Amino acid sequence: MLVFALVALAFRNTGDEAEPAGSSEASVDTPEASPSVPADEPSDPETGEDDEEPSASPSPSPSADEDSEDGEDGEGGGSGSGGGSAEAPEPERPEDPCRPQDVVVTFDFAESDREVYGGGTSPEFKVTVVNTADQTCTVDVGPEAFELRIESGSDRVYSTADCVEGNAQEERQLKRGTPHDFTITWDLDRSFTDCRDSSARAQPGWYKANLHGDHVGSVDQLVFQLKA
Repeated sequence: MLVFALVALAFRNTGDEAEPAGSSEASVDTPEASPSVPADEPSDPETGEDDEEPSASPSPSPSADEDSEDGEDGEGGGSGSGGGSAEAPEPERPEDPCRPQDVVVTFDFAESDREVYGGGTSPEFKVTVVNTADQTCTVDVGPEAFELRIESGSDRVYSTADCVEGNAQEERQLKRGTPHDFTITWDLDRSFTDCRDSSARAQPGWYKANLHGDHVGSVDQLVFQLKA
């Protein structure tokens, strides 16, 4: 009886030790699986929404910006003619001012290919103004509206717009296609915007002449030399 009791006690102890081992393994597996599922499930939808929303929201805004920029560029490109026409209406009478887009200007030496001046000779420049519109109109060809500016390097030497006395306007009515020519002479004196008294004269060297004005547009720069 004692032997049977010992055998039964041995089997009972073995069964009690096996159950905790099984339950221990389940408790290890469960914590490992449970955090991984919630971590994966929210991350997928949130990533999907984040990817879609930014890509969807900027796409209309650039297109809107591009449309506005295209519209501005279109107006800007047309404003060279259309915008200008709003500021300067199309002339209806000969005394009305010509629109800048209807005026063609050329600028050159008065004596063809004369680029060297010596012995105190004054350079002369020829300006030609042509109205391309059907309507006869008026252009101011005075020394301020058509400014001749002489420079040597970065030195501003002379300008026809400096200290103009009296009425600086010289209005001319221009028929379509009929050129109006005039000559601007530089007497080699320096000029100053503050109208100071000076007897300074231009020294021998290289100079450049440019024409400025609302109707001038883009004309070539003229380079010339003064010699003693």
